[in-house]
Amino acid sequence: MTITVRDLEADDEEAWRTLWRGYCDFYETSIPGSVTDATWRRLMRKDSPLFGLVACDDRVARKTRGGGPLPGPVIGIVNCVLHPVTWSDRPACYLEDLFVTPAARRHGAGRALIKAVLGRGDQMGWYRVYWMTKRDNRAARSLYDAIAGKTDWVRYQVDKGRFA
Repeated sequence: MTITVRDLEADDEEAWRTLWRGYCDFYETSIPGSVTDATWRRLMRKDSPLFGLVACDDRVARKTRGGGPLPGPVIGIVNCVLHPVTWSDRPACYLEDLFVTPAARRHGAGRALIKAVLGRGDQMGWYRVYWMTKRDNRAARSLYDAIAGKTDWVRYQVDKGRFA
């Protein structure tokens, strides 16, 4: 499989929404449509701390009228949040959501998306890139273990509605 990673574009909305639904289904969660709409709008804004990348399968790339190839269909997405941190004067990147279509898994799309985020971090001088996954997500963890080190930190969380 030949994979191209590029910035998320407005024309990717339908593919992004399909993959976003797949991501939410995988984690057995339901995100309200209004939140999905807001997330998409923030991903499209150039001044937003959110940004997205897509992985395309270039085995099925289309040709333009001029003969040059267009990227193939979107097979994976990554949504990230760039934010300030107190331990550095450089921002950190939280790789919040990563999803690859089931048919495209184990062909390098997830690795390519992560490497693209890491490359952007190198280029932009970020302090760190970090992410998390469920403890039982063995397939993802085998990839993540090959790319990054685990930390000793334990995550705590208070869910929405607690402060209402």
